[in-house]
Amino acid sequence: MNKASKRRIQHMLLLVCLSCVLISVATLWPSGSAEAVCTTGTNVLANSLATTCWECMFPISLSGVTVFNLGEDFTEPAIGPGHAPFPPQLCGCVCLGPICIPGLPLGIWEPKNLVEAVHDPLCFPTLGVSLAGGFSYIGRGMATTQMDSELNYAFFHVHYFVFPLWAIVGIGMDILCLNPTGIADEIDLAYASEIDPLWDDDLISLILFPEALVLANPVALAACAADSVAAAVGFPIDPLFWCAGSFGFMYPPTGHVSGADGDLKPAALSMTRLLAKLARAGTEFWTSANGPLLCEDIPTALIVKSQYKFQLLWPIPNTGLPPPCCQPLGRTLMMWGLGKIVPAVGEDFVWLLWKRQNCCML
Repeated sequence: MNKASKRRIQHMLLLVCLSCVLISVATLWPSGSAEAVCTTGTNVLANSLATTCWECMFPISLSGVTVFNLGEDFTEPAIGPGHAPFPPQLCGCVCLGPICIPGLPLGIWEPKNLVEAVHDPLCFPTLGVSLAGGFSYIGRGMATTQMDSELNYAFFHVHYFVFPLWAIVGIGMDILCLNPTGIADEIDLAYASEIDPLWDDDLISLILFPEALVLANPVALAACAADSVAAAVGFPIDPLFWCAGSFGFMYPPTGHVSGADGDLKPAALSMTRLLAKLARAGTEFWTSANGPLLCEDIPTALIVKSQYKFQLLWPIPNTGLPPPCCQPLGRTLMMWGLGKIVPAVGEDFVWLLWKRQNCCML
């Protein structure tokens, strides 16, 4: 046997040994909730039409007046004029020189995304599959502080799906200019925290959020009480961008959140932090702008919290709630989250995300 053959055999044996070590680590990796498993075979996506709260599209406004609502939280009506020298009751976005085609400012809520918060990496309850194989315990989440073993924090991976429900069901709502930015009209996985090195490192995440060093003080934290109250009675306060209402503090923008593994509140905070992260990355747009900005959806570095509301789809859908069926970011779980956890098999969560879309309807 020549030297090259011996070297290849040695390399193969080394790879086999490394594989055995990795599999052993994956099997024995400690987890915060030994009973919780990845939710597979759920058919969340297949059942989304039946579990969607369709009244969440309301209130609808036209020409600055709310024309229809079904008990949902009040939203400021859309107003013009866009690019045209019209009164605010009219708008113009298609212009040829000084001449613009007149339209009516329209405001409506659009189901646009699905957000998952899961314990196991590469677990996708929306699709009912796990892609982790034998490595499902690596990066899984619950840890205790070194100071006090009673102070726990959870870790959630998050996934962000493009889910343009109007286009999927083909009900023709897209003719009302609900898609001015040209976002894809098919289901797509737009973000997965497993491949984002900033999601599980509080220190490195400061690269995108350096202001966290300034806002980590008692005064900024105290201001979040007002945001929590505002979210309980309506929508959160956009200028308090570092607050997530009753969910907690927006920083650090990672999957490390205060609370027990499997709880709904830290999972909801992970969802909110994800939206803030995507806004900072320039992939979330300000869709609820009025006046001169009515014609474009522009990226913002800060999350516009008031343009979002959500509905829990899994493990127990919020369809049975009295109005409002959808909740704004930061609303207390006492109003929508009681009895929504199924031990072991229902500790991963899926939300349908609705966005306020203001535009000029021709």
